[in-house]
Amino acid sequence: MLKSKFRIRVMLSVLITLVTILFSGVIILLPFTQSVTADEINHNKDVLRVAGWDVYSDPEHKHKTIGYKSFEDKYGVLIEFKPLKNLEEIVDIAELYSEYDVFIISNEGIRLLHGMGLVMPIDLEQLPNYRSLHPHLRYTGWALFESRNYAVPWAWGPTGLLYDSDVLTVAPDSWNVLWDPKYRGRISMWDDVSMIWTTALALGYQNVYSLTREQLGRVKEKLYELNGLVHGYYEGEVQELEFILKDNVVALNSWFDPSSRLSDAQGRNFKMVIPKEGAVGMFDSYLISKNTRNKVLAHKFINHQISPAVQQQMVRITGLAPANIETLSLLTPEEIKALHLDEPDYFNRMLLWDHMPRKPLYAAVLKAVREDLKLRLQ
Repeated sequence: MLKSKFRIRVMLSVLITLVTILFSGVIILLPFTQSVTADEINHNKDVLRVAGWDVYSDPEHKHKTIGYKSFEDKYGVLIEFKPLKNLEEIVDIAELYSEYDVFIISNEGIRLLHGMGLVMPIDLEQLPNYRSLHPHLRYTGWALFESRNYAVPWAWGPTGLLYDSDVLTVAPDSWNVLWDPKYRGRISMWDDVSMIWTTALALGYQNVYSLTREQLGRVKEKLYELNGLVHGYYEGEVQELEFILKDNVVALNSWFDPSSRLSDAQGRNFKMVIPKEGAVGMFDSYLISKNTRNKVLAHKFINHQISPAVQQQMVRITGLAPANIETLSLLTPEEIKALHLDEPDYFNRMLLWDHMPRKPLYAAVLKAVREDLKLRLQ
């Protein structure tokens, strides 16, 4: 009898000990297991890093790019986007940081990145959507080197005259409206070499990428005049919109058209026109870094970005024209007309951004104009 009671006590003691250990293990291990699971989810996801023009940020997530959500959901990966304000910043990122997989750059930058050996050829067989690109954007001479393709276009458009139609009730037909004293303090331009191109057009010059010293001198004097009227020169997409929404800028040059965004979100009635003197223009493309470790994923991403559905998103966020002509079936007649997509020769009427053989002379003009504005603001 005593032995039986002893055995029962031993068994109960062992059972209590086991339950205590097990219960403690649950308490200790449960949060640890949850933490590991969360870490593993992020750790196991591939990350594709993209760098390019800031206008292509998702409006609600600046470090994601347009189209990111559907791509992440489809492939179970993460997209990280580095928004940049000018060509020099994009080139610097491509040269100095090896972790980026894909770049978005304007047409004149393609040759530069290729010449620096920073990008790899793109296999168009992996991009079925490429076949639907605008005829002027497929197999373009800007992207082909030794019969190999290095760039895939995804957006294009002119640097137009953006104006507030509630203030300028008659659509301006000349770039010279930016020099009208009536709008003193409410004028702006992009703080970029394009201010020289735009001013050259205002003076009637068409050779905007190869101006003579005499022409550049006249451009500089006209920009000095603008310095006495301008609110300031904006650095990129974010500051451009701030100038409009917070500082009541009413006329400026812009390489994208935010009219729809300004109307939908803020009730502002901006419009974009191409003045009679003409406009410079560009097309932006995807390039794959030579350093990418995600070559297959980079190809999938580019094909996704030039799909009609994502191109539609891009049009409605940026006001730029889509590279994929099948996107037209997803746009309204008003959008097609606003983008001039019903004019077959419109693309060829733009003076595409190009290399400047005398770039140091242009840089000297920009430096002088910026210094003059700085002195005026002191």
